[in-house]
Order: sequence, then C-alpha cells, then structure tokens
Amino acid sequence: MITSPQPAPNPSTLRLPPRLQGLRHRRIDVVGIASVEGGEMARFLLAAGFSRVVGHDLRADREGLTSADRLAHAGLREDEREARLDTLLGGLWQTRLGPEYLTGIEESSLVVPTQGWFLQPANQLLQQLRSGGHPFYSLIQAYLDLSLGTVVGVTGTHGKSTTSALVAAALRSIEVFPKVWLAGNDRHNQQALEEVARDTGGEGCLVLEISNRQLLQMETAPEIAAITNITPNHLDEHGGMDGYVACKRRIIDLPGCRVAVRNADDPVSIATGALPAGVQELRFSATQSGLGGFDGAFEKDGQLMMRRAQASEVVLELGMLRLRGEHNRANVRAAAAICCALGSKVWTKPERLGDGLTKFGTLSHRIQLIWQESGVDYYDDLSSTTPQSTLAAITTVGRKLVLICGGQDKGISFEELALEVGQSVGTLVLLPGSGSERILEAISALGRTERVIRAESLEESVRVARDQARPGEAILLSPACPGFFTANYGQGGFRSMVRRSATSPRPRTPPA
Repeated sequence: MITSPQPAPNPSTLRLPPRLQGLRHRRIDVVGIASVEGGEMARFLLAAGFSRVVGHDLRADREGLTSADRLAHAGLREDEREARLDTLLGGLWQTRLGPEYLTGIEESSLVVPTQGWFLQPANQLLQQLRSGGHPFYSLIQAYLDLSLGTVVGVTGTHGKSTTSALVAAALRSIEVFPKVWLAGNDRHNQQALEEVARDTGGEGCLVLEISNRQLLQMETAPEIAAITNITPNHLDEHGGMDGYVACKRRIIDLPGCRVAVRNADDPVSIATGALPAGVQELRFSATQSGLGGFDGAFEKDGQLMMRRAQASEVVLELGMLRLRGEHNRANVRAAAAICCALGSKVWTKPERLGDGLTKFGTLSHRIQLIWQESGVDYYDDLSSTTPQSTLAAITTVGRKLVLICGGQDKGISFEELALEVGQSVGTLVLLPGSGSERILEAISALGRTERVIRAESLEESVRVARDQARPGEAILLSPACPGFFTANYGQGGFRSMVRRSATSPRPRTPPA
C-alpha cells in the first residue's frame, strides 16, 4: 500500500453529481485506476477536492500501471500519458495494488468500478458488496448526471463509435451549440467529464458512445437515445440473445429518454417492441418506404434525405462521402436521423449538416488504410471484434486479401466468416485465442484449413501476411474476436509492425 500526504482543500468550482454531494472528505474507492473509467473518475474526484480517494488496480507496481494505462489511453501521446499518471498517483490518498487489490474496500462510502468489473474473477468481493447494497457509481452515470444541456446517447452492436463521432462532427459544423463534447466508451481520445462539470450555461451538447456494459451501470437515459443495430454479441455476459437485446433496450427504457432513434432496416432493433409512453420515435433506412410513417433519414436518388413533419430536405450527395462501405452509409443515415431529432436548430441548416458529414474521415482502427508497398494495401480494422464487422470490412476492402484475425470467444457463430476463406480471403493468419480455435473449427468443417496459417505473435503475423500477399491484393487486420488488443499490443501495434518490416515505404494514397 502506498499512502500519499492528504492534499490541501481544493477550491474547485466543479459541479458535483447528486450522488457525490457531501462525500468530499469521505472515502471513495476507485477500481482500475489505469483504466479509462477508473482513471477519469479518479482525476475528476481529485480535481473536485475529494481528499480520501483510494485507487485499486490488479497491477502490482508502477511498471504494470504504466503498461495498462498505455493500452487504456492509446490515443494520447506517451509524454502526456506519463504526466497524467504521475499526477493521478501523486494525488491519491492511498493505492492498493497487486496483492493488496480491494483490501479495505468495504470501508468505502462509495465504489467506482470499471465498466467490465463483473467479468474479473478477482472481483468476487465487489460482487458481494453490490449484492449487499453497497453504493456503486459509474463514469457513464456521472456524465448523465452532470450534463445541463442536450445529451445524445448512441449504442448498438456495430457502428456506435463512428455514428457518435459523425454526430459530433455534424453538430460542430452547423455551430448551433457553443460546445459539443464527444465521450463515453472511448480509449483513443480524452474524456470530457471535467469540461462538462464546468459548464454552467447548459447550452452545449454531449454525445456519448455507450457500450452494453455501461448500459448496465446506468440509472437514467440520455434525452436522445439511438440504437444503430443489434446482432449477436456478448452473449456469454447476458445469458443469451434475449438478455443482450434487453440490455441494449435500456438506453430507451430507462427514465429520461425523450426521443428514440432506431434502425428500420434491422429487424431485431424494430422487433424489440413499443417504446415507453411519451417517447417519440425516429428511424433511419436505406429507403423512404423503410421509414413507414416515421420521421428520420433515408436515401433517394443518390442523396441522403431528412424527413421531419412529413417534409423532406436534401442533406448531401452520397457520392461526396469519404466513408466507404454500406455499413458506413448506415452510420451516416443514423447520424442524420439523430441530428433530425434535435429539432429546428438542425433542420434549418441541412446543407451545413451535410458538410460536416461529408468531411468526416475514417476513425482510427476502422478499415483505415495505413500503408502501401509493392502494390499491396494495408488496412487497420482493429476495432472489429465480431465476425459480422470483419465481414463488413472484407466487403468494403473489395478485393482479394490476407486476413489477420483471432482472439477470445464470445459464443458467436463464425460460419459466415469461414465461407470467405478461399474466396475473398486468400489466406487467413490466425493468432492464438479461444475464439481463434472456433474460427479454425468452422474453416475445418468446410475443408479449407490449407488456407490457414497459425502465428504466435502480431509481428510474426505481419511477416507471414507480407509473404502471402500479391500485388493488387490487401492485408487486413480485423480480429473478429474480443481481446485481440490486450493480448497482442503489449510490444507495439499493427502499424509499428508494418513499418518495422517495410522494405520500401511509400507515401500512402487512397486505393483506386
């Protein structure tokens, strides 16, 4: 245990959520201080003058914390990460690391866990505390409690990150809100809890990407709630598909939701049933008829349209979009429908909304062209952790490719992905993991194992893929399973491995 001197009272002007009122000098235990949620909440508490913040982490020392913090905050510069971690550790009242993890946590007035705390076998004590009624609180609920302005929440199996970022980009383009924050389930950018807590005018808009695990921690819903789609995922965590669907529906069913945006082209999303009383519904679809009698966004004659009060306006020419693939077209439609839900502020400026959407480029690790060499394009699609999203990436790349994938098992079928092996996927390079074994089983059932090469490390997989790819083809990193990032990025990422093994680096240009 490391005990730091108690900090002097902080004259912070940060607003506090109701659940934190009166606890400034009570013990607050934050679990997973090297994680996104734990680190952000601990920093917020210290900035707000909380004097007895105890930080817990399974890592046993500073080296372990630094490594975990680097993975959790991948989008920050190394020097920035180090400085933030130094400040955090220096401000904590106590730290309980490694063997002392969770020691004394039952003495806390409040526990702040990570979003996936219930998946860790080491957190049995937390399960007991939760079952016994001990107070818990979360980063996602803090955002909802602190926001004074408009809150947009986006969830779904696929596309929630891109859709959330599209909404934020569009709203910044039309400049109807003095401030737009993008936060939530994101390891690649800084969180914005302190900024939201400093807002006193309530004229900003907070856009939250919300995961299924965060949904379980929420007690209230965002004002505008969107579900991009629902396909099988995390089934082991929710007791099957019915539990997973019910989890996604929480974003609409919890108190506070005023407008729900749903995907008219996704039968599972629509089949979840009627909305709560008083909740308005908007939809998005590839066709105008798909909307039925609802307002929202659709496509017509090569244009993206918005319909509100049965009147339609052109938002943009679809050919101007930088994003590729039908799945991204659905994300753009979702973003337009969400903006339509914001009412007249947006409706009167559809052309500026379209400008923000057309300028939006690919997010990091989402079918992102990162390198070209010897006629081969290298795509980073690290964020695809289901076979469905990997299939979408294969379709978007649109040519023969070498696929690098593998990871842990979420109980999802790999049959469709296996069908691509020997077709679009000329060679599949498989990294270790329980999900990888199930991918191999599905390929074996089709008699195509000669197309599979096993690799023990990310660096080896890049070398193998480079040897297999031919001019005019592509190399696609798209895990199709969870756990790939944690298991394989300890010694560097896909991009650094590609650069390291490159023989004649060339400027990267979009493929024809």
